[in-house]
Amino acid sequence: MEGDPTETIRVRRVLPAPKERVFRAWTEPSQVKRWWTIGEGWKTSFVDVDLRVGGRFAVTNEQVGGNPLLITGEFLVVQPPDKLVYTWRFQLPKPEDTLVTVEFRSVGDATEVLVTHEHSSKEMGPSAVAGWTAGLEGLASLLAGD
Repeated sequence: MEGDPTETIRVRRVLPAPKERVFRAWTEPSQVKRWWTIGEGWKTSFVDVDLRVGGRFAVTNEQVGGNPLLITGEFLVVQPPDKLVYTWRFQLPKPEDTLVTVEFRSVGDATEVLVTHEHSSKEMGPSAVAGWTAGLEGLASLLAGD
């Protein structure tokens, strides 16, 4: 990540499935494509995941009538089914490398997911919270339908 992060957002959600199931849904491309969204009116059209330290991922989100949004990154920590740490980059006019940590914790038969997103742009915070909240809502819907 370039520079020191100055902002950290955290989004937490308890999901109705064991952490092994939640981890698979978070990391298997066919499942990510079914639940991942960054907000109302967006869909995920492409997902590629090389789930290993040093492996890369790419996710393309599309909005009707808008330009596709490509998100890419590299896995720094892969500890199934407990933790992922990866870089995160939106391919925007001014790309910024950020850092995402996702922790999966058992809560009875459910799983608490804690997403921590570190970045250096104060403007990014509200949209990151909205995006992660929408994504976790989509994941909850997928898992509730299992």
